[in-house]
Amino acid sequence: CATPARGFAPRARRPPRPSTSRGGRFPRGTRAARGPSAFVAGAFEAEDVFDADVSVAGEDARDAEAGAVSFAAFCATALEMTDADVAKVLDRVPKLKGYDVDRVLAPKVDLLALELGAGARALRAAVKRDPRLLTVSLLRLRATARWVEAECGVGQKSVGAVLCKQPSLAWLGVETTLGPAVAFLRDEIGVPAESLAAVAAKNPSILAMSVSNLREKRDFFVNVFADAPESSGAFSVGPLETANGVFRKNPQMFALSVKNSIVPKLQFFANELGLGASGAALLVTKSPAILHLSLERNIKPTTTFLVTELCLGRERAAKLVMSRPTVLAYSIDQKLRPTVAYLTHSFFPTCDAYDAAMCTTYSLKGRIVPRVRALKSKGLMATAFKDPAFKVTYVMCASDARFCAMAEMEREKYDELVKQAKEDPDAGRIGWLTDGRRDENERNDETSARDKKKESVAEAGAALSASKVSLTSEEWTLEAA
Repeated sequence: CATPARGFAPRARRPPRPSTSRGGRFPRGTRAARGPSAFVAGAFEAEDVFDADVSVAGEDARDAEAGAVSFAAFCATALEMTDADVAKVLDRVPKLKGYDVDRVLAPKVDLLALELGAGARALRAAVKRDPRLLTVSLLRLRATARWVEAECGVGQKSVGAVLCKQPSLAWLGVETTLGPAVAFLRDEIGVPAESLAAVAAKNPSILAMSVSNLREKRDFFVNVFADAPESSGAFSVGPLETANGVFRKNPQMFALSVKNSIVPKLQFFANELGLGASGAALLVTKSPAILHLSLERNIKPTTTFLVTELCLGRERAAKLVMSRPTVLAYSIDQKLRPTVAYLTHSFFPTCDAYDAAMCTTYSLKGRIVPRVRALKSKGLMATAFKDPAFKVTYVMCASDARFCAMAEMEREKYDELVKQAKEDPDAGRIGWLTDGRRDENERNDETSARDKKKESVAEAGAALSASKVSLTSEEWTLEAA
């Protein structure tokens, strides 16, 4: 690498040089002291969007001849980018190679990564995705940061992450794009201030959308809810207000594609799951977040698990999804299957797969296992299936105070069971029923049968090993089985 220029430190804050702007009216850096309350749209539009004089020239020529820091060396040091990453960046924006690192690039990196809290990792990803971010003037970056902080309610240390997620915010006009989008969300949809800050932090691309695009997506749901029966209480306020309410509940839905994401999921809920058009619309009003789930990785596999593996059938599976929409977001292997197996075993024979699946919204180690252990410690599991008051859904849905009263257990003892279950690696694993609900002779017969099966598998493996016959792994598995 070339010898760093005098005073250059990529990770340290340094004030920009007091050179004049293109207009010549303000020294560089003087307007940076304005806070969010001093922001006005006119001043925002007056800022120069992109840099004017960025090359190493004039008084910096001496430093360049002495070995000024190159763009590649700066990216490797400050952003930890590889040579291949730098090459791709320069292919897209070749003029960055001639930028004055010390005077132009380093202050921008310090502003975004340090002052605005983006960090080197997020900034590196942003530069790789859209290198034009480094060509935006320092004054424009500061003005955009002030606008995001003032209009969207994002904290100063979170503004950098917003700009890195959506670099185009730095050069889009506040009068033509940014301001109208925020006004639409705030005034027409009624998105509250805290939700608007969440939109800017999680999906800043929504702020870069045109109002016509946002209104088109809202109108799509207006048509969806217009076809739903008015007898349902969810649609009593009218399709327009229902659509606005859905977007108020989950404004991140504006980031979804209607054609490629929303329509296929609504069609699946209506046709494959059997909810019909009105049922699919009602499901969206109850839980708009399910539209963010992947159709192939979440919705379809979970539906197949409910219908086929749990033998619920399409009608009961649809009823379960309508009652507990969040079940579609859970992992089958890590959440659904272990919880259903543990509940149907622990509350045998009164708990079926449907009731168990209804309780998957609760934590296995934080609620289900401690309550099962509490009932066992009180000797209530053997008689619970005879008393409707101890039905699994009642036991799991009851508050902690209500459950302690049902089990006649002190709250301190129950809290200790919860703590033990969370720390126990074996919590949630299925064991033998030894509380009178299962015949002891039947248990012994199954144990001996399982032991005999293991012995037969071992003997088959030993016989094959002695036969000196070359088998594939598939043939070996089949033979041993």
